[in-house]
Amino acid sequence: MKKLTKALKAFCYNPRHVPNEGDDQMKIRSSRAIFSLLFVLIVSAVAGGFAGTRVQAQGAQRTEDVDNSLRLFSNLLMLVEENAATEVDSDEAVFGAIDGMLRTLDPHSKFFNPKAFTALREDQRGRYYGLGITVTTRFGKVTVVSPPFLGSPAEKVGLRVGDVLSQVNGESTEGMDLNDVVSRLKGPRGTTVKITVTRPGVDEPIPMSVVRDEIAKYTISNAFMIRPKVGYIKLTNFAETTGAELREALRKLDYRTLDGLVFDLRNNPGGLLQEAIEVSEAFLQKGQMIVETRGRTRGSNRPYASQRLNTDNLYPVVILINPSSASASEIVAGAIQDHDRGLIVGETSFGKGLVQSVYPLSKNAGLALTTQKWYTPSGRLIQRDYSQISQFDYYNRRDESSVEKQRQQEIKYSDLGRVVYGGGGITPDHVIGESKMNEFQDVLVKRFAFYTFVRDFLAKNPPIDLSFRVSDALIGEFKQHLQKRGIQSTDKDFQDNIDYLRRMIRYEVAYNRLGVSEAERVILDGDPQVLKAIELMPEARELATRARRQIAVR
Repeated sequence: MKKLTKALKAFCYNPRHVPNEGDDQMKIRSSRAIFSLLFVLIVSAVAGGFAGTRVQAQGAQRTEDVDNSLRLFSNLLMLVEENAATEVDSDEAVFGAIDGMLRTLDPHSKFFNPKAFTALREDQRGRYYGLGITVTTRFGKVTVVSPPFLGSPAEKVGLRVGDVLSQVNGESTEGMDLNDVVSRLKGPRGTTVKITVTRPGVDEPIPMSVVRDEIAKYTISNAFMIRPKVGYIKLTNFAETTGAELREALRKLDYRTLDGLVFDLRNNPGGLLQEAIEVSEAFLQKGQMIVETRGRTRGSNRPYASQRLNTDNLYPVVILINPSSASASEIVAGAIQDHDRGLIVGETSFGKGLVQSVYPLSKNAGLALTTQKWYTPSGRLIQRDYSQISQFDYYNRRDESSVEKQRQQEIKYSDLGRVVYGGGGITPDHVIGESKMNEFQDVLVKRFAFYTFVRDFLAKNPPIDLSFRVSDALIGEFKQHLQKRGIQSTDKDFQDNIDYLRRMIRYEVAYNRLGVSEAERVILDGDPQVLKAIELMPEARELATRARRQIAVR
C-alpha cells in the first residue's frame, strides 16, 4: 500500500512529471493515476488513515481493499477502451468515474478538470490574464455590459458598454457558449487576441487587436452612499483580495463618519475561509470568536478568533442574505449574529457548513475534498441535511419543512441571549422576501418591452449621465411603444406600476450607457430588502450598543 501510494503521489502531484500516454512501459495511464490517487486520498480520509490512529490489522485490510478496488477499476477501464462500440476518451471516462465516486461522499467534494480548476484558482487569487471587460449574452449577442477596468487592455483600445463582440480570432461568436467566448478572450500575458466589434450607431464592424494583461477580479462590485451617512457594500465572493478590498471600500466611504452600513451578501456563494475570517474581523472586537473548524485529521479542530482591535467601526451593520448566500457568507453572517454586532435581513441562507481542502493534481486538474465542518461562535452547525435527497434537489429544491425541523433541533443563543438557529442555514433576524412581479410587469419582462424601448430611445443618442431621470413625456413614449408592439395595457396598469416603470426604464438606460454597477444602484432604489435594512439601522445601533456594554462589563 505504501509503495503504491508513494508511486501515485509522485506520478500525480509532481507538475514536472507528466507521463506520455503513449508510453507502453507505463501500466497506469495518467488519467487512471489521477483516479487512483483520488481513491487512495478519499479512502484514507474516510477511514481515518491520515491520522494514523487505526491498528495495523485494520490497515492491512484497508490496503488489500484499496488494491482490489484499483485493480477492478483498471481492468474495467481497459475493457471499455478495447471493446466499446465507439472510441473512448480515457480522460473523460475517468473524470466521469471520479465525479461518480465523489458523489458518494457529500455534495461539496468535487473534482475539477483542467479548465474548471484554472477558473477556480482565478476566483481564489482574484486575478487572471485577459482584456478587463465584463460580457454577457443579450438576445444571442455577446455584449460588453460594464465599463472596462481602468488601465486595462480593453480600455486602451476603446471598448465601450454596449459593444457587441461579433468575432474572436476570426471565429463568429453567434451561437457560441458564453464560457467559450470568455475562454478565448483569456490567455497568456502579452499575447494578442483579435476581436471584431459591432457598435450601436456605427455602420461598419470595428476590428481590434488587444494585448492581454493581468486583470484584477474584484470581489466588491459596488460601494457607495445609499443614503446620507449610510453606506452600501456589495460583496460577490471571497477571494485572496477580499479583505484588502473591504478595507479600501470602507476607507472610501469614510467609515469613521458612517451612521450605518448595509452589507450585501445576497447570491454570494462563499470562497476562502481565511477571507471570511478577515472580513469578520473588520466588524468584531479582538478576542471574539469567528468560527471553529472540526475534522477527523490531526490539527483540523481549530477555533478562529478576531485578532483586530477595532475602535472606529462602531456604526450599526445590517447584513443581507438569501438562499444563494453560502459558506463564507454564512460564516460572516453567523459571527455577526451570534455576537449581536448587527442584524441579518432577507431570507434563510443556503446552509453550507463544510470546509473543503484543495489538492492540485497532474494535468492541471484538482480536487476539493470536504475535510472539516465549521461551527458559529454559539456552536451552531448550519449545514443543511443532504442524506436523504439527490444532489439536484440539494442544490435546486429546498424542502422548507425539513429545514424547519433542523432549525428546531439546533437552537442556540447569542451573546445577549437572543435565540439563533442552526441546521439549514442562517435564519435572518427579520425575514423579508424579494419583491414579486405582478401580471403586467411579468408581461413586460417576457416581451422584452424595456429593452426594445430603450434600444430605440438610445438610437437617438441622447446625453446620459448619473442625473438621468424618466420624465412623464418619456413614460408617454413608452406607452406608445407598447401599442406599436401590440402589448396590451390600460391607464390603471400605468398608474399602479408607475414607480416600477420609471425604475426599469432608467435601469435599462443605465445598463446600456453607464454599466452594470450604476444599473444596480437603480434597482436598489426599489429593493424591499435594502429599504428594510435602512429602516432597521436604529435597531441595529441599539443592539450593537448593548453588545459593547456587555463586553465592557466582562
